[in-house]
Amino acid sequence: MAKPRRGEVWLIDLNPARGHEQAGKRPALVISVDLFNSGPAGLVVVLPVTTKDKNIPLHVKISPPEGGVKETSFVKCEDIRSVSTERLLARLGEVSQDTIAAVEDWVRILLGL
Repeated sequence: MAKPRRGEVWLIDLNPARGHEQAGKRPALVISVDLFNSGPAGLVVVLPVTTKDKNIPLHVKISPPEGGVKETSFVKCEDIRSVSTERLLARLGEVSQDTIAAVEDWVRILLGL
């Protein structure tokens, strides 16, 4: 069973998807706290990562080797989702504290917190 920690990037399987949801097997950043991640719900809160630069202000750039990505990528802060730990396929790496702070800032703005 996967034991994800906050700030880690995991390869996850987002299929099946609906509408404009991100789909397929792709990296995702775990943003939920470790206490929740190891809890009985069997869920983690993640943000999908994409290699497509769409110049969206909510996207936080990460460059290799950060997070285990192989090419410049973007954390999609607008695409918050809870997923089962069964969707986690492999740990890729971890992002820096600066990246986590930038992600937190955008999530706060997005949610009005």
